[in-house]
Amino acid sequence: MDEINTRSLEIPIHKIKKLKSIWTDIYTAIVEYGELQIRFDLKRKSVDLRACEKTKDIGFLDRGIEFLKAVLAGFKVEDSIAILKYKDVFMDKFDISEIRKMKSNHLQRAIGRVIGRNGKTKEVIENTSRCKFLLQDQTITLLGVTENINIAKDAIGRLIQGAETGTIFNRLSAISTKLKNKYGSIQTIYENLKTENE
Repeated sequence: MDEINTRSLEIPIHKIKKLKSIWTDIYTAIVEYGELQIRFDLKRKSVDLRACEKTKDIGFLDRGIEFLKAVLAGFKVEDSIAILKYKDVFMDKFDISEIRKMKSNHLQRAIGRVIGRNGKTKEVIENTSRCKFLLQDQTITLLGVTENINIAKDAIGRLIQGAETGTIFNRLSAISTKLKNKYGSIQTIYENLKTENE
């Protein structure tokens, strides 16, 4: 195979079962949005992407791999599709310890502040920043455009450092108003996708 027109992503053994369970959704997204050929090589434990005659942009090979990485990281397929639809959507990650080193019990409290009761704080951050994020162990992975990721990172970082939830909500509300004034209205990168799926 021509390496210029192909990309491969090795799949960790513990992720293979999950991949198989959502393979139809992954396959459909890659073929429909990226216009690429895709196969799951069980022997090599990898997913291979290949450009074909229908592929309009060779850049979809790299975006296809990023899409797969997002799904394997834990984002829903319908959210990860944004990587295929929009060139400026990507993943970013950081460790809580990069912001503040803390002992185990303080770490749990910091994680609790970021998630909030019944996930409310996480939901507010996602809705206001218009990006998705996952918290696994001490790693936070974000999915969105640069400006939105920076808004979410700022809010998460302040919560980790001990800021009160109410203060963060007020700050996010002010940022939301500024963005509405700048763009006319806030639109999530997922709105087009939701419309298509209705």
